[in-house]
Amino acid sequence: MQYQYVALHDARIAYRVSGTGPALVLMKNNRRPPDYPVAEELSRRFRVLQIHPVGFGASDRPEGYDSGSIGEQVLAVLDHEGIDRFAIWGFSQPAAMSAVVARSTGRAAALVMGGFPPIGSPTDGEMRRMEREPRLPRPPLEFWRHHRSYDWHHELRCFSGTKVAYMGTADPAIRRLRRLRPVLEGIGFTYLEFDGLTHATCGLGDPSSSGRRVAETVVDCLLSRGAGGGE
Repeated sequence: MQYQYVALHDARIAYRVSGTGPALVLMKNNRRPPDYPVAEELSRRFRVLQIHPVGFGASDRPEGYDSGSIGEQVLAVLDHEGIDRFAIWGFSQPAAMSAVVARSTGRAAALVMGGFPPIGSPTDGEMRRMEREPRLPRPPLEFWRHHRSYDWHHELRCFSGTKVAYMGTADPAIRRLRRLRPVLEGIGFTYLEFDGLTHATCGLGDPSSSGRRVAETVVDCLLSRGAGGGE
């Protein structure tokens, strides 16, 4: 399956589509692997769109990178595919990307954030280290600057769709997420932990049975809340 492209502001957005059913956007920030290992299984129940924002993965890397247009980019792909309502899911940095998309439109039925504390990340110290890192490409740095411009407690509280946050218990960030649990549940999140899983084995990129178990649990959570997106 080849990449498809939609142009926005003279830059091409790469994406891949598989399956039929309610629309589920998976945010991707890397070219490899071309498909998340769980995409095939998810495609049995959803119309899965794996979308690479401009500056990341297989999408164009223009000189004038616009860190604030990720929501517009996703909607451009969805409009091209004739999709209105959708659920969006990201793990690690793509979880933060998914939140930016969800807050930008009333068309998002659900937001799934894995492997990433939804509020207070990256921390001031983490951001300072990124600012000092000469090898960090411009798009990730500009994205994080844009992401930190929002009050995420406010933004996520205002998002009216289904919200899910999850992480493996062997992920170093689990303590930070656990401290947030009362706040997240207070603004409507479903909170999930996966015993013994690391950041890698809890992610969308894990091809093992662990990755499939995580995906199945999250999907069951979405469908039980009637948040499967839409065509």
